[in-house]
Amino acid sequence: MTELLHRELTGAIIGVYYEVYNQTLRMYPEYIYESAMMEELRQRGYPTLRQGEYRIVYKERLVGVQRLDLFVVQEVVVENKVADNLTLLHKAQARSYLKTVGKQVGLVFNFGGVQPEFERVYLPVDSELTAQEAATRAMPEPSADWLYPELAYAIAGGLYEVHTLLGPGFIHRIYANACYRELQLRGLAARPLKRMQVTYKGAAIGTIAFGHLVIEGQVMVFPVALHHTPAIRLEGLKDWMSTRDIRLGILANFNVPRLDIVFIRV
Repeated sequence: MTELLHRELTGAIIGVYYEVYNQTLRMYPEYIYESAMMEELRQRGYPTLRQGEYRIVYKERLVGVQRLDLFVVQEVVVENKVADNLTLLHKAQARSYLKTVGKQVGLVFNFGGVQPEFERVYLPVDSELTAQEAATRAMPEPSADWLYPELAYAIAGGLYEVHTLLGPGFIHRIYANACYRELQLRGLAARPLKRMQVTYKGAAIGTIAFGHLVIEGQVMVFPVALHHTPAIRLEGLKDWMSTRDIRLGILANFNVPRLDIVFIRV
């Protein structure tokens, strides 16, 4: 049974977590607890890779590299958090990392709460739905308010599939590259842009590195990986869209359990 997979190993790792939690203060950044976990695992004889780099491949194309906190005995992914409580996002991120290494069992530990807290995370080998089917079920119905409804719906379908296959927890560049790949596969003319112009009171004051896409010359797609979608100011995106004479933008935040899409009209 899946829930019993690596039972002894995960039990030992949980024991390490309790030891580190009890022997440290609740005031350190994440990397301190990670270092302590690494040392305790070493002392107990469990080979562990820390901050290992893994290639992220999306539909046979390399889209970036991601680091994982700890990978114990090449079987169990360990993610350490410093938060008031563990959230659905933390568990969803762990599942994403399990996909990355092709394993089924992960542990998420919280060092920020007043009491020890952890979650076991499992990734089933098989899914009843394909990624495309799951993405389609998650999508809202197309609306005339979208502007270019058919094109917008096709783009949104690709974004939902990227989120379904990768999940949350990766850096912005990985999502931007995966979206470019997916939308190309769907037959859409996608042009990647690496920088965005910033304006201040109508005057151009410089550019910033920000991977995004222009689709069919009509829609800008802004893939981001944020804890909170409102953290990005839409006015700045609208100014850039106006400069490029684009009337519709799609802001897609991938760092959430369920893809968050905002349609931007100019």
